[in-house]
Amino acid sequence: MFFALWPEAALAERLAALAEAQAAAVGGRAMARETLHLTLAFLGDVPLETLPALQEAGRLVARQQVMHHVFPLEFSLDHFGYWQHNHLAWIGCRTPVAALHGLAGALAAAVGERGFALESRPFVPHVTLVRRAPVAPPCREEALPLYWRATDFALLRSRRHAGGAAYETLARWPVEGSA
Repeated sequence: MFFALWPEAALAERLAALAEAQAAAVGGRAMARETLHLTLAFLGDVPLETLPALQEAGRLVARQQVMHHVFPLEFSLDHFGYWQHNHLAWIGCRTPVAALHGLAGALAAAVGERGFALESRPFVPHVTLVRRAPVAPPCREEALPLYWRATDFALLRSRRHAGGAAYETLARWPVEGSA
């Protein structure tokens, strides 16, 4: 399970086109349009029975974000990256976005208070474009930046299958006043 931001349709289309172009250039598997997202907090394999506690954490964080006027959360995806250790090509934020890091931190704190352990690695806001990329794809900096305006966040469950993964939305928090 994981908490994430989902791009609106036009941005998802642009991200999917970038993913296809990068995979065509170097190989690997382009992420499907419907799976493109920015993970805020990765929980890993947790029992479905814990869903009420995770939903409570999401509601709490959504209320906090309204109180702090975080949403709509606006940022730009302005640089490409590649993690050689797991062969992932991605797009992310060159400059840290305080509100995005704050949201991820608030979710980490809320789930931690409910007994869940998150990965210990630092939060790096990114959208995976290509899995199993043998080398770093060429950067298409002319395609950047991509503007993202998030008005909600979601809790999802990943279901793996032979072709990759499908994501099931378990809860979504539209943040009041963010329209």
